[in-house]
Amino acid sequence: MTNEKDQFSKEITTIERISDDSEDSIEIITKINNEYEEKAVKVAIAYMDTFNKHDGSGCDKSINFPHVRLARQGLGIFKKPPMHSLGFFNSFIKTTEWNHSCWDYRRVIQSCETKVHLAIQFSRYRSNGTKIGSYPS
Repeated sequence: MTNEKDQFSKEITTIERISDDSEDSIEIITKINNEYEEKAVKVAIAYMDTFNKHDGSGCDKSINFPHVRLARQGLGIFKKPPMHSLGFFNSFIKTTEWNHSCWDYRRVIQSCETKVHLAIQFSRYRSNGTKIGSYPS
């Protein structure tokens, strides 16, 4: 007897590069067991893709509002879009030298029809490939 989990089991893979001119890359593989997990992982990937493109409105489409963010500066509560101000990316790049972010890992830790929890970590990089920091979430 097979269960739904066995029938659906898939992997979602992304290729992460530390710098644009690097030939080195790593595969980040996320195992999923149902359509809800698949959708949640794809939304997380879409957020990272739009963030790397400096697309604030694209980021907003990949977030549930109200959105709560725990950061070094404290608790941020975003009741509705936009989450990033108009000049956010320019300011962020200027103050951090950020160029892009890459996934370190994505794991589904709990899911049901109405809710999926992901344990994720990403790292931020400068254009020369040096790491700014890693951020679990």
